Amino acid sequence: NLGFILKMAQTINPQIYPGRELDINLEELRQLPEGTLGRELARFLDTNGFEPLNSGDWIQRTHDVWQVVTGLSPSKDDEFILQAFTRSQVFRPSSALLVLAGLLTHKCNLQEIIQVIKNGKMATKLIDWDIESDWATPLSEVRQKLGVIPLSS
Repeated sequence: NLGFILKMAQTINPQIYPGRELDINLEELRQLPEGTLGRELARFLDTNGFEPLNSGDWIQRTHDVWQVVTGLSPSKDDEFILQAFTRSQVFRPSSALLVLAGLLTHKCNLQEIIQVIKNGKMATKLIDWDIESDWATPLSEVRQKLGVIPLSS
């Protein structure tokens, strides 16, 4: 249940930049050239029937951007992988708990988690990245700049 997970995350996690604004204007992002970060985010949101999240802290509001940058889908299995990446980037108790749940229910495997955590530790800290300045940047260049290796399973 997504609502429960969001509430749990807001309760047990230190809040990261809770007041920081992120302007996701889908109409503008849809107009950007093919393959840019903004266009790929708009496609991701549209394809999955998602709206930009305007509540929670910075990690929650940028969750879908992180999915696009890491190349992960919104499937349950990939969500566990994204939580491992997130935990490698920032102190996030809920991410650690979700990864543990994924391992215990065999939704992800230890080798995969170890590799993702290594990748996440080597990448630039995404919480310090000015996302909006890269809307029109090709996704491949954004990944290279951040040191993010696409993780799609």
